[in-house]
Amino acid sequence: MIRLFTLLLFLCTITHELSSQTDTLLTDSVNELLISATRIPSRLNSSPASISVIKGDETFKIKQQLSLQEYTRSVPGLFTLNANNLAQDLRISIRGFGSRAAFGIRGIKLIVDGVPETTPDGQGQLDNLDLGIVNSIEVLRGPSSSLYGNASGGVINISTIDQIDESYSQAGIDFGSYGMQQYQLSKGISAQNTTALVHGSYTRSNGYRVQSGFQNFNFNAKLAHQLNETSNIKFGFSFSDSPQADDPGGINLESVVADRRQARDRNLTFKTGEEIRQIKSSLQYAKSFGESMDVSSYAFFATRDFFGKLPFGFGGMVDLSRGYGGHGTSLTFQKISARMVNKLQFGYDIALQRDSRQRFFNNEGVQGDLTFDQQESFTIIGLYAVDHYQFDRFFINAGLRFDLNRLSAKDKILTNGDNSGSINLSSINPSLGLSYQLGNSNYIFTNISTSFETPTLSELSNNPNGMEGLNPDLKAQQSRNLEIGIKGSYHEGKDKGINYELAVFHISTRNDLVPYELEAFPDRDFFRNAGQSIRFGVESSIDYRFAHGWSGNLSYTYSDFKYESYSLPSGDFSGNQLPGLPKSYAVIGLSKSGTKGLLLSMQYIITGELYANDKNDALVSQNSIVNLNLGYQILRENIKLIPHFGINNLTNTDYNDNIRINAFGSRYYEPAPGRNFFGGLKINF
Repeated sequence: MIRLFTLLLFLCTITHELSSQTDTLLTDSVNELLISATRIPSRLNSSPASISVIKGDETFKIKQQLSLQEYTRSVPGLFTLNANNLAQDLRISIRGFGSRAAFGIRGIKLIVDGVPETTPDGQGQLDNLDLGIVNSIEVLRGPSSSLYGNASGGVINISTIDQIDESYSQAGIDFGSYGMQQYQLSKGISAQNTTALVHGSYTRSNGYRVQSGFQNFNFNAKLAHQLNETSNIKFGFSFSDSPQADDPGGINLESVVADRRQARDRNLTFKTGEEIRQIKSSLQYAKSFGESMDVSSYAFFATRDFFGKLPFGFGGMVDLSRGYGGHGTSLTFQKISARMVNKLQFGYDIALQRDSRQRFFNNEGVQGDLTFDQQESFTIIGLYAVDHYQFDRFFINAGLRFDLNRLSAKDKILTNGDNSGSINLSSINPSLGLSYQLGNSNYIFTNISTSFETPTLSELSNNPNGMEGLNPDLKAQQSRNLEIGIKGSYHEGKDKGINYELAVFHISTRNDLVPYELEAFPDRDFFRNAGQSIRFGVESSIDYRFAHGWSGNLSYTYSDFKYESYSLPSGDFSGNQLPGLPKSYAVIGLSKSGTKGLLLSMQYIITGELYANDKNDALVSQNSIVNLNLGYQILRENIKLIPHFGINNLTNTDYNDNIRINAFGSRYYEPAPGRNFFGGLKINF
């Protein structure tokens, strides 16, 4: 806390200097950017929270588009691992939330086009999202359960292409190292009051390591219709089919040195990997009642079929059928006077998840006898109120949310007794933020916010005792965040300007959910609660536009995340660093965008040391890599050609794509590819 208040004093000392420059500042267009991750649309700079926005431009088209990591690396406070193992999914953490994920995304709320992508129990996947149609990404950093409820240690709000001025078609083809192939086809339609977008893609690769190939087919469609001047309706549909996503597993350091590309022997024996098929549809309605009131509503439903093979016999095959959906409505009231603006929103979210989970004996890749059969459910009812109040130079955001969560399991194998049961978890989460305008586009801000995170159904069903039912020893994780910061922009004409942000935070967390493995079930993650952790961090970023289309950016994150109290029979880990997270992380970028000519995106990524386990006796060394993307736009009447070329890991650095936290037998490491290439052609017509 001393460091937090020292930095607060430092920020206050520069307040007078920035305020004195008000007359020389011009309002920057970034300050006019409205963000929606805050529930009530608000301006980026004046919002008293740490928020990063990645706006889509032509450089998106020259990226490989295999992982969201390609877009989010420059966001301070956000750290990603595991971009190459499609059987485990990208692991995203924001201020440490989400770092425990064995597969999928945990502890972070995912929103795509205004509809929740995270399941009610807190799991998230983005394998049904085509990166080729991503238009913008908003990242709200810090606990946000007062806005979104369970598993909101941070928020990632993704918007796909929605502004279609005239009909168009786009096709793309890419080839790369390790047998990578990608084919994309899009059609945008604009007709009077209706716009539509249809996009399909097919991607496959043999993978860098043995037993790491994958195939994936995605289809996305969205339709928007303006009913009249005050109301509109939107429909969304997505289909994803991934018949192959092999898992090479984690290996120990000796195996990494011997052969970085090898798979773990048991993963080969048991033919580990997964197959997934998902269908999701959504419907949204919005209506404005003049300037005083708006109503917005959404509904969605999804099914997900998962079949996975794990590297052990008993229970080593998982067959999961999931259905989940939800509905929410919000009412927003607005009052504006000469010196005051007040926006008040009331809303509710209802969500339901049903899982049918079966496990079978894995006879070296052949399905054996049934060992586990359970029906699981997760129900959410959430009520919230959010208020945005502006008076002169002050901006106040306040939020309050109540969530009732009911978890239940029905045991369908009764030979060893009935282990059915249910758990009720409720939570009230407030938040309060304040910002003060120093100059036209410069603000100092502070906020306090909270979050809670229940264990997911898959985590609760992994009982270390091998029994059915829900693990009765797991508790919900609770966090409180206090932060201060300064952010703003300077505009030096049309083509030059600086955007900056500096935030300092302190988070205390109780009952951290921590993964671990058992010798009898290698590569199967179990979970337990740590007593308490303290997270102190500094996040900074600066973006400099120095010429037409040219910009450079620098982001740096310092994370001192420690267990304050965490004791087990195997040892006392109090004072140790949280594993899987580097203390220092920096990204330096250079880009050239525009509607014609050269396209360039280059990033230099520096990842500091991190620990692979709670004991902190397995240290992963610092590494740095360089990624380079180049393209050129050629205009021929109504056709635009974009040939492009990319090099990943230009410096051919040996580093790890993923760290399996607390893996048994020191099998922490999943080596990343060395220098590799891709290239292709995009056609717009």
